[in-house]
Amino acid sequence: MTGVEERLRDALAARAATVRDDGMPPALPVPRATRSGGRWWAPVAVAAAIVVVVAATVVGTRTVAPPVPAARPTPSPGGFAPPVRQVWPGAVHEIPTTAPGGRAFKPDVFVSDRVVVGRGLTRNRPDTIYAYDVDRRHFTRIAPVVAGVDMDNSPVVFGDGYLAWSAIHDGSMEIWAVPVGGGVPRRLASVTAPTSSENKIFGAQNLAISDGMAVWSASDGGVYRVRLNSKGAEWYLVLGSRGFHLVEWPWAGWPRKEWGLDRPVTRPMEHLKNVVTGETRDVRAPSGRTSWNDCGLTWCFNDVEAWRRDGTGLRAFPGRRTTDVLLSGRFVTLHQRDAEGRGAAAVHDIATGRTGLLFTTSTRKGDKAPPTLHLQDGMVWYQTGRGTQVLVDLAHAAR
Repeated sequence: MTGVEERLRDALAARAATVRDDGMPPALPVPRATRSGGRWWAPVAVAAAIVVVVAATVVGTRTVAPPVPAARPTPSPGGFAPPVRQVWPGAVHEIPTTAPGGRAFKPDVFVSDRVVVGRGLTRNRPDTIYAYDVDRRHFTRIAPVVAGVDMDNSPVVFGDGYLAWSAIHDGSMEIWAVPVGGGVPRRLASVTAPTSSENKIFGAQNLAISDGMAVWSASDGGVYRVRLNSKGAEWYLVLGSRGFHLVEWPWAGWPRKEWGLDRPVTRPMEHLKNVVTGETRDVRAPSGRTSWNDCGLTWCFNDVEAWRRDGTGLRAFPGRRTTDVLLSGRFVTLHQRDAEGRGAAAVHDIATGRTGLLFTTSTRKGDKAPPTLHLQDGMVWYQTGRGTQVLVDLAHAAR
């Protein structure tokens, strides 16, 4: 048994009785379903990694946690939020930037509170998947990346004891998976990929794992799924999902927000549809609000404020919003200034009103440039310049 398996086994011993035996390899736990509106919703590990400078516009995808009564933001006396380690102490970790063999380590997803999985890169190309135990400060090799198959820029995702990722190979988009405890990666699906006018091949959008399946959207719409124990070529388009984009299984939405259009979408994800039951939901914006930057399953927001999808719970941001999408269904990044004009980057939880300071930013010519902030669903992270990188586990912060 590998170190990561031992670590995860210990963490989940108390919940072993809730794990359904479906014949697959022993699985890590997935987040427990949450009750909302009388139904059970299964969270999915949706992720889309985007690297941004603090004030840049970003793209991301979402998971949702149940709404929590909002609290007023509590900035520090100097005008900044408290440090993120103080606000969510169990969610912040400092890990190496380098994996075994001198590979750069790019974190992708937390598979437990104490273990993060990511890719080892050689010459900027991923060739190995590793787990890193933040307590033992130890890397464990999970699997090689199959030679000749190019992983796209989307991160590895986790659920039901499996890791999955999308790749491009011979003009097709492929879905690959491997047990989190290690093994040989297996191709689950190969789909003819849409191609742009510049012959760019589009990979999977919003890849996630839920209910024993890998689920994703095509760039031109539609929700697809394939079972993790598929014997090959058994993927299919979910009936009634054409034109919709995955938000959180089994919910998909439209219109999808697009960048670079002459007429940008001003009401993205206004319409939701449960692609299993056919149930639909539409946004009911607060009075006077006619557009927004993004909507998830529970929250919507514009430049200065957020509200629930049903139009209730309006609340202002304690700073200037710097992301165009929700992270993990309820987080945004902000730029804050204190009374002396100094700047800082912060992460803000819409549901609770809590805000944590990540790092200060330069405000004068000649100041040292701030680190690049990396955003993806479930995590924000940045490098410190000391051979380490700071990760904030948003799933842990949302508890």
